[in-house]
Amino acid sequence: MAPGMGAASIVLVLTAITVLVALLGAAGVSFGIAAVGLWNSGRWSATMAGGAVGGFLIGGIVKLLGLDAFNLVIGQSPTQMTGALEGAVIGASVGLGVWLGRRQMRHMPLRFAILPAAVFGALSGAGIVMAGGRLLGGSIYELARLLPQSRLRFDQIGGLFGESGFGPISQIVTAGLEGMLFAAGVTAAILLAQRQRSA
Repeated sequence: MAPGMGAASIVLVLTAITVLVALLGAAGVSFGIAAVGLWNSGRWSATMAGGAVGGFLIGGIVKLLGLDAFNLVIGQSPTQMTGALEGAVIGASVGLGVWLGRRQMRHMPLRFAILPAAVFGALSGAGIVMAGGRLLGGSIYELARLLPQSRLRFDQIGGLFGESGFGPISQIVTAGLEGMLFAAGVTAAILLAQRQRSA
């Protein structure tokens, strides 16, 4: 019974952390895009830059708070953790996805209008890992490695791709999925809000 309860606790904690970080990231990126919109700029570069700046700021703040929290609680922190640069890249992909989605929504349903954002997010997430960066999944993996007594294991994910652990392919694929889901979700929320406001 205890192992099952431990596994359930791990899932609950990881879910809470993921939701919190995703909400903060979404708020930062959305704020950046909205701030650019105050100047009525319809240029793709401006919308993309707004998302990038919002992602950069919130990514940097979350990283600083996260590192301080880990140092305070366990006396050490992961050497590699997602932060400002990763936030900027993902934010830029959301900004570009929103810009394209606004134009496509005039001619097609929302589920198709968010496809560019999903593609950009997936490519950005995978590209971040290939360049040596981390998203949330990779950051949690680094934290688990830092704590040898942790029961959190990523070996099963690696097994899906023929790797003995959470190897390069596993990290690239999971980061791509993470970027895709985040970009598609934030873009859908922004486009829905704009549609309701103009209705």
